[in-house]
Amino acid sequence: MKFIFKLLMFLLVFILSVLIFFPKQSAYNFLEHELFKEKLIISGEKRIEKAFSLTIKDGDVYLKGINVANINKASFTSYLVYTKVQIKDIRLLESLKSIFPTPISSIKLKHSILEFDKVKISANGVFGNVNGSIDIINRIITLELYASSEMRSSYSKILSQMKLKEGRYFYEYRY
Repeated sequence: MKFIFKLLMFLLVFILSVLIFFPKQSAYNFLEHELFKEKLIISGEKRIEKAFSLTIKDGDVYLKGINVANINKASFTSYLVYTKVQIKDIRLLESLKSIFPTPISSIKLKHSILEFDKVKISANGVFGNVNGSIDIINRIITLELYASSEMRSSYSKILSQMKLKEGRYFYEYRY
């Protein structure tokens, strides 16, 4: 019985050590490198590393060399079986306000090994609330929008590209 208890304690200490000493900065650098391939650059950010998370503050987002957004805060948290990315206070460039409503209050991405093939998405802002998922294997993004009155009145062109069903807007994209 003592042997099993010691084994479990060593296993628990090992898992905690892996989580705490995981090279979060290197993982973020890898993510930036992969985004760079798609011509998406996050620049000027401040990085704060904690035991289980990495927080990015005040990052500018460039797409194909054009500054398109500013992210106030983004945090990446991982516990081996569960990973969460939370982005708060995203402001799009003034020229993009006519295309999409800004600011975006928050975006949350969650992944669990219990549903290894899906990433859950939730977001809210002046546009309303969005829930959805990314099917990693079939490469499909599915979104469900509960549009705000401002979104319905000012951004009807975007809403016309979505399917309306029972007061909710649905959008599916294959990548």
